[in-house]
Amino acid sequence: MKRILLPALALLLAGCGSAPESAHPQVRQQLITQVEAVKTAALGNDRAGAEAALAELNRQIATAQAQGRLTPNSARTILAAADRVAADVRTIPLPEPPPPVVVTVTPDQPAPDEQATDDSQRRLEEQQKRWEQMQKRWQKQHDNNGKNGN
Repeated sequence: MKRILLPALALLLAGCGSAPESAHPQVRQQLITQVEAVKTAALGNDRAGAEAALAELNRQIATAQAQGRLTPNSARTILAAADRVAADVRTIPLPEPPPPVVVTVTPDQPAPDEQATDDSQRRLEEQQKRWEQMQKRWQKQHDNNGKNGN
């Protein structure tokens, strides 16, 4: 891929630096800078970065031409070279998606409120005492019922 990309980038750079009257010097420098951004990203196998840089290059070419700062011939030459570079950039493999993130959520156990725990324990003990008292009364009543019937 690099063998194909480098000549296309060279042609693209040449298009940016062609005849002095074809582009305003400031525009020419902006385009050369943007072509370098495409080159850096492409040579780094950064497909997304290269595609973004190519899109920005196309935007800059359109803007410069609309402002009359780039001749139509120069714009066509640069855009044609950019299309060839874009075709090469599309051969760069897309990055692998990141591995899935596994999140395990464990519910927090509520911190026991000591006051509530003490109150609950006290109420439980009181209830147990009442049941024991009721059981004694029932037992007593049961015992008395048996004596009354004889």
